[in-house]
Amino acid sequence: MPRSLFGRLLLLMTAGLVLAQLAGTAIHLRERQRSLGDIVSQEMVQRFAAIHRAIDGEPEAVRQRLADRLSTPRLALSIEASAPQAGQARTMLTDFAQRMREQLGPGIEVRTVALPRFGAFAFDMYLQLSDGSWLRINGSAPDDILAQPWHVLINLGVMLLAIVVLVAFVARSTVRPLTRLATAANDLAEDLKHPPLPEEGPSEVQESARAFNLMQTRIRSGIEERERFLAAVSHDLKTPITRLRLRAEMMADKNLREDIRHDVDDMQQLIDDALDFLRGKAVDEAIQPIDLVALVESVADDFSNDGLVSLEAPEQLRFNGRPRALQRALRNLVDNALKYGGNARVALGTNGAEIVLGVEDDGPGIPESELESVFEPFHRVESSRSRETGGTGLGLAIVRQVVRGHGGRVVLCNRPGGGLRVEVRIPS
Repeated sequence: MPRSLFGRLLLLMTAGLVLAQLAGTAIHLRERQRSLGDIVSQEMVQRFAAIHRAIDGEPEAVRQRLADRLSTPRLALSIEASAPQAGQARTMLTDFAQRMREQLGPGIEVRTVALPRFGAFAFDMYLQLSDGSWLRINGSAPDDILAQPWHVLINLGVMLLAIVVLVAFVARSTVRPLTRLATAANDLAEDLKHPPLPEEGPSEVQESARAFNLMQTRIRSGIEERERFLAAVSHDLKTPITRLRLRAEMMADKNLREDIRHDVDDMQQLIDDALDFLRGKAVDEAIQPIDLVALVESVADDFSNDGLVSLEAPEQLRFNGRPRALQRALRNLVDNALKYGGNARVALGTNGAEIVLGVEDDGPGIPESELESVFEPFHRVESSRSRETGGTGLGLAIVRQVVRGHGGRVVLCNRPGGGLRVEVRIPS
């Protein structure tokens, strides 16, 4: 079966109509053969019986001359001393031999060597005369009388071609609104302010378009309300954090001041990560051409003070995406590799139609049961939740959000020699 709905509709509708037409044509040809065979059989029986009676009633000396006079270019009559055995050739004539015997009367043998059939209207038969000789009737009719009905097949082909064109038009007009609906659904992920879908087509498709437009409106309203709420929360949280930071600077105890400053920084980082994740910056940022090699090199340079970050990349790799979101995701991956593995090896390349970005470390890796759970917000494999041994638990969640916003996927796997490999695959 074709994968597209248009292909399936076209195939099923065309197959059904073609089968119906073929069945109708077969029934028509069968009835035509039966009717013609019955008519031709009756006419031939009456004609040949009359010829047999006329010749059999004459003396033996004049039978051949009478047969020659009754012969025509398409009907040869002759008197034979013997006759071959009757054949079993296919014929379109219904019960011809039985009708011939009934018409001639009992005691007269009929031997048929060849009888008319579709495509070859020829006959060769022997009728026994009263003196034991045989009247041979051999002839044919014009080929176009009972030839194969090619005109019927030509008409059928033209009709089927018209049906296929009509079915293709109907299927395309039916599927087109669904295609627009699928396209609009894909565009919705890129732009929540995409114009509403036209509500046209069959009633079911119109209802689907109305439901989709209503869904888009509700999603956009919900996200806009969330953004307003997050903006208010961000402002309300940053104000007390700033006050705490200022008050910490005024404290006389240096150790206590450093501890409070460290806690405030952790709180600020946690709030920033949570707000970034909830805002969904991967969706909000506009898509633009990016030099991926330059972007990856800039991130690697930011972490390469201690020589713990290595990079392998082609000379140039262009991509249309969201640069700030991708930079944030890559920074999270490299930061995790350094925190948990002590080093990071970054490799950028292509594999077919995909861009592949890999980040490896030599750390302890992640238990197999946790490879999917680590993408959940605030989930951390290390349970102490200490900022000294890990982050906020949002790093990989943000990475997946960014990558999915580009139509890609993130894969985690433990390396055979130890350590973790994070692989980002994005369609190019």
